[in-house]
Amino acid sequence: MKRLWGMLAAFAILFGCVAIRAQMVFNPVSSILNSKHDFRATSTATIKSVSGDDPCIFCHTPHNATPGPQLWNHTMSTTAWQTYGSSTMQSSIGSITDQDSSKLCLSCHDGTIALASTVNNGDIEFAQGPNYMLPTTSASNLAGAAGQGFTDDHPFAFQPTTQNPELVLPPDGDAVKLEVGKIQCSSCHDPHKENIDAVQGKFLVKANQGSALCTTCHAKAGWTGSAHQAPPDLLQDQKYTMAQNAHTGYVGVANNACESCHKPHTAGTGPRLLKFVEESTCYKCHDGSVTTINVQQDLATKTYRHPVDITPSVHDESEGPVSSGLPMPETSATQPRHAECADCHNSHVARANPVGFQPFPPTATAPLAGASGESITRVFLKQATNEYELCFKCHADSVNRPQLIDSSNAGIGYGRNPKRQYDAGNPDAFNTRVEFTQGTSFHPVTRTNPMAPANSLRPFMIAADGTTMSTRPLNATTMIFCSDCHASDTNRTLGAGNTGAAGPHGSNFQHLLERQSALEPPPATPGTGTGQPGYTVADFALCDKCHDVQNKVLQNYSFTRHSTHVVNDGAACSTCHDPHASQNQALVNFDLSIVAPSSSGPVSYIRTGPGHGSCTLTCHGKDHQTLSY
Repeated sequence: MKRLWGMLAAFAILFGCVAIRAQMVFNPVSSILNSKHDFRATSTATIKSVSGDDPCIFCHTPHNATPGPQLWNHTMSTTAWQTYGSSTMQSSIGSITDQDSSKLCLSCHDGTIALASTVNNGDIEFAQGPNYMLPTTSASNLAGAAGQGFTDDHPFAFQPTTQNPELVLPPDGDAVKLEVGKIQCSSCHDPHKENIDAVQGKFLVKANQGSALCTTCHAKAGWTGSAHQAPPDLLQDQKYTMAQNAHTGYVGVANNACESCHKPHTAGTGPRLLKFVEESTCYKCHDGSVTTINVQQDLATKTYRHPVDITPSVHDESEGPVSSGLPMPETSATQPRHAECADCHNSHVARANPVGFQPFPPTATAPLAGASGESITRVFLKQATNEYELCFKCHADSVNRPQLIDSSNAGIGYGRNPKRQYDAGNPDAFNTRVEFTQGTSFHPVTRTNPMAPANSLRPFMIAADGTTMSTRPLNATTMIFCSDCHASDTNRTLGAGNTGAAGPHGSNFQHLLERQSALEPPPATPGTGTGQPGYTVADFALCDKCHDVQNKVLQNYSFTRHSTHVVNDGAACSTCHDPHASQNQALVNFDLSIVAPSSSGPVSYIRTGPGHGSCTLTCHGKDHQTLSY
């Protein structure tokens, strides 16, 4: 027996236990002794044996070890688990072999082998009972409860590709190391030193504040300086705690960094290891508990909203024109549509607009930085430059545009859909890319409009409370965002009393409009309606944002009968004008839910000069036969 212990002592010297004990003297927090890997009976660990007194024998033996490296003494697992995979994974993940050192870790951490089961020392009795294995509810049991294996764990026992520009190999001298070119458990964990990271523990090879471990290999473009790497509001940042499921022990998004959203083991979702399903990950902070602005409220409670909360609404990072399974724009009318946070926001790149920021439409603002889009020439953009490019991704060339099948007067989820004169039989109807780039008249979303009717245009946009937005001039050379019209009805740019999220998350106005733009109620028979009763400028607050409805439009600056139509007859702006674009002048594109052909011919408008033209149609029971003005 004395000889055996002598051999074990020699083994300990050879494989580092003496070094470990030496560290116990000088740096006890990084010793195996009394760590979670110390199964001695006298250990302070919770899980331990009742009789063992040597910390090494639970893993190592000097002789007759099982096949495998490092003189392994623990019974090896033979279970073949499914491994990690994702649609964007470029490296090849194979089976974990006996030659992979990670296999040694799995002899406890896949939950199929008793912690007490050794090769040369038999079954060592544990305080937790005979044949004690890591329970499926334990975070240390990587195989988990539902038999998902390692699909929800960071991949290991594989050689990372160097073809991915956002993946780099650990630099020489770094604590993170590959083993024969492979990532193994030991690349991130040192099983002999539990507390190198004194906050997180977990046997990490180096301190992980700010996800230093992750960023050793993952070099995400745009990450440095992003809102999630360096949150601009330090007080809000510190609100991210265990209450939001911060799992590292660190407080703050900056300190948790990657692990604010991702979890390297037992993640909520497999691909990309998100902590929770899609938007639920974002809501942990963007529900008002960490960030003051509550985005979730818009997406969950507003009458009209992007369908982020609707399942099976899904986003996949591999989406694009060459994706056979997830083509974008969608190529099938039956392909489910989706809108997720990640469709408009790149969480690795997005930033907050700086203080004093002055928007320069159509350039996408900082919170949209890095999101993908579609260009005006229908080219898929990995990173959009202009805001409208993000919108085109879903609202342009996708053949499953919902308006194409909306024949009702109620609308299918977004409000009443006006039946535009030039949409009938038009395959590009509701294709906003085509509308804004090819329309004869148009709002200046993708191009300036030198023919803009400057006589009704305000010099600057106005906020909802009537104050001038001095950063938003309006003239023939300026452009606008899609989100100038489509945005939250409580967004903070609306003026006093509004502190909500900017952008088109949700609104109580149909078509997800920022302000009211009333539509006439369609009559049972087009042409016979009685209009919208009781004119107020508030009914057309959205148009009034840029066009002075009360003092210019209704004073007949551009059309001598504006006041008659709107105030006396109850016509809405939308009855005659298409807010996106038209193949006619002055955005005239009649709503055929309201307007019907004249007794002398089809619906038409002919502009003969500034402030002059003629209409042929029937509206509100009045027959217009080439009626000129």
